[in-house]
Amino acid sequence: MASKLTNFHDAVQSLKLYRRAELPGQDNNSAIVEKLYVDPLPNDHVFETVRMPNTSFIIGRKGTGKSTIFQRLQYELTKDKKKTSAYVDIKTIFESSQVDSRTHAKIATMDFALPPQEIERILLLKSFIISVIVEIKKELKKRTESSFWETIKDSFSGSLDELFEELDELIEEIDVEKFISVLGIKHVQGKQQEENIRSSGGNAEIKLKIDPNPVDFTVGGQRASSTKDASEISYSDILISVFDIKDLLSKLKTILSNLGVRHLYILVDDFSELPEDAMKVVVDLLLAPLNNWSEEFIKLKVAAYPGRIYYGQIDKTKIDEVYLDIYKLYGSNDVSTMEDNATEFVRRLVMMRIKVYKAGKVADYFDSNLDEILKELFYATMGNPRIIGYLLHYCHESHLIYDRKIGVRAIQQAAKKYYEDKIESYFSLSKFLHESFGEKSSIFGLKELLEMLVVRAKELRSHSSSVFDSINGRPPTSHFHVSVAYESILQTLELNFFLTKYYEMSDRDGRKVSVYAMNYGLCQKYTLAFGRPGRERAYRLYFVERVFDYSPLLHKYMAKNQEIICQECEFKYSIDDLEAIRWNKMKCRECASGICEVVNLSKKYENVLRDVDKSLLLPAAELGILQTLHLGTDAMFAGDIASELDCSYQLIGRRGRYLHDKGLVVRGKNDAGRRVFAITDLAEESYFSQGSDDDLSVETADDMD
Repeated sequence: MASKLTNFHDAVQSLKLYRRAELPGQDNNSAIVEKLYVDPLPNDHVFETVRMPNTSFIIGRKGTGKSTIFQRLQYELTKDKKKTSAYVDIKTIFESSQVDSRTHAKIATMDFALPPQEIERILLLKSFIISVIVEIKKELKKRTESSFWETIKDSFSGSLDELFEELDELIEEIDVEKFISVLGIKHVQGKQQEENIRSSGGNAEIKLKIDPNPVDFTVGGQRASSTKDASEISYSDILISVFDIKDLLSKLKTILSNLGVRHLYILVDDFSELPEDAMKVVVDLLLAPLNNWSEEFIKLKVAAYPGRIYYGQIDKTKIDEVYLDIYKLYGSNDVSTMEDNATEFVRRLVMMRIKVYKAGKVADYFDSNLDEILKELFYATMGNPRIIGYLLHYCHESHLIYDRKIGVRAIQQAAKKYYEDKIESYFSLSKFLHESFGEKSSIFGLKELLEMLVVRAKELRSHSSSVFDSINGRPPTSHFHVSVAYESILQTLELNFFLTKYYEMSDRDGRKVSVYAMNYGLCQKYTLAFGRPGRERAYRLYFVERVFDYSPLLHKYMAKNQEIICQECEFKYSIDDLEAIRWNKMKCRECASGICEVVNLSKKYENVLRDVDKSLLLPAAELGILQTLHLGTDAMFAGDIASELDCSYQLIGRRGRYLHDKGLVVRGKNDAGRRVFAITDLAEESYFSQGSDDDLSVETADDMD
């Protein structure tokens, strides 16, 4: 049994993995993906949709399986000689394109230099193109090492070395000099636009000599309403000119066509991890041109989070959007059917891992009532594969190694631990973020909103009505509904797993509403019964009972914590004006040129945020490293920390060095000479000593009794 238990542990560890990490206990990482893959829908419907030669956006929260679908797709493409692929980890590319402080200082001394942020944009684009070509080489090299090469080498006139040399030449064409040229031109052009901002446009010829060779450019101008707009237009025009996407596409297509390749699938992972401005640069200057100009040669597959997508000039009517969260996947019939279908996916996923990892039978690990346990596992995870992995990992530590099987209570305890370790810290660590006060106030404004939701749910436990009075025991109050118009307010809480959109229904008055479920672990912590009283017809509309209408609560929150401010003239609108402003595309009615923004404020936690020692402020990545080391029991490798944080081990290495210099992390080596990281007592005391404001403030009258 010991060996089977080890295999079970490897199986659940494989579910926890981020992105494309190596699978534990497996030698052939690529081939095993096909065996392990479990589609959320019958007949591999999700995979078959993504596999089609169309541009697709695969949309889901962290851990929903986007990267797994990419791995499965790439493995399948290796079987088709007319298709190849390139996997691009856009988050890692973005991290590597950041300008370090020493380079920042050098740039500041240059008369003709762009601001460092815009240089980083250029480096991002350059890194993206090079990454695509390098990945194509990697995929083609795999093919040449297999029997697949025998089927195509006769149709290829040149040698392998010549093929790879042509790809290398493409990389060399993206030379440093061209990028340096842009720096000077942007400065001159931006200045010219500033002086002639009222002109109607035309063509401006700019000549700039960068020793030893003169470089000539002609840039088309456009009418602009402000200096900033003109600057952005010039910047885009110049980058398009320098990169010459059409020429790049033509050369790439010619090279691959010689191999008989008709479609190149570019898989862009972690797209929504980009800052908004970088996201726009990637779409406007790379993804949209690649999609629109490639004449069906390139097929983009983009992994993104719901609500954090920028499409730009990509025509949404001509692409596939594949959603991986439960309502979009299973919500076409009724709530009971949705729950059954999602639970069936959980069953197939767990059973397949146990089977492939040769861990024995499901009955070896779970109590006798398997159906009830799997339903509870669905409630606790919302069918998220990575969270399923974490919960079963916790159950392995708390039960299986002590020869106790997993039951409903074990799932509940694991869900509570996951909430406290992985989700709740979103607020407690956010006060240390190296961001503006407004950014942090916005986050803590959402904490206030969550507190209002939890307090209301706790109060409803003692509510009296005909429906509630018919329930034996404490009534479930984990779900609520709001008008569809309020969804955007809850988006960030949902993205961070405090809430999940559960269903869409019509309420008692016939209005379309969105039903949300609070996090299962949160409900365990604050003793909120989860779900519905039963599946009887009498409870079919339980989630849309009038007492669960939280729309007035959200409106109250907006009136108290949100402001609508014009970014140009700083005029403040009432929250009641929001709908009218939205109809006007958020344009200010006072100055007619500014754009209005909805700003979240936290008045309740204002003093908490202002009292934080400024020397403790850190970027999100550094805070994530500290939290991971805080939760771990031993010193950790960079790769292990990266697997917890959805980032590259190279980033951990760079940021770990910075934390070491601040005395927050110890960088050492283990007995085998490998680099390991551990948290210091100073960091524990500074960031993780429990404060009175860390937990949700959700006391009610019932708690006082």
